[in-house]
Amino acid sequence: MTQTLSIKDTRNRLAEIINQVAISGDEFVITKFGQPKAMIVPVSSTKLGSGSFDEAFGIWKDRKDIKSSAKWVRELRDKMSLRQR
Repeated sequence: MTQTLSIKDTRNRLAEIINQVAISGDEFVITKFGQPKAMIVPVSSTKLGSGSFDEAFGIWKDRKDIKSSAKWVRELRDKMSLRQR
């Protein structure tokens, strides 16, 4: 079952939500100002659960300029975190 939660509700109930996802397999759509921004789903329902971290970033798999999508995402996140300091 998919449920929708605001970021605030997610923050306040994160441990409970994680347990619910892990035990019952429920999925949660996280919203910010009413717009969907992220999802919390069981690991077993994702490619990440299959053991290949690179497959989790499959939308970039066919790009020739990105050899390791996981490395590319990690570097992008590092750059973004430096901008906020």
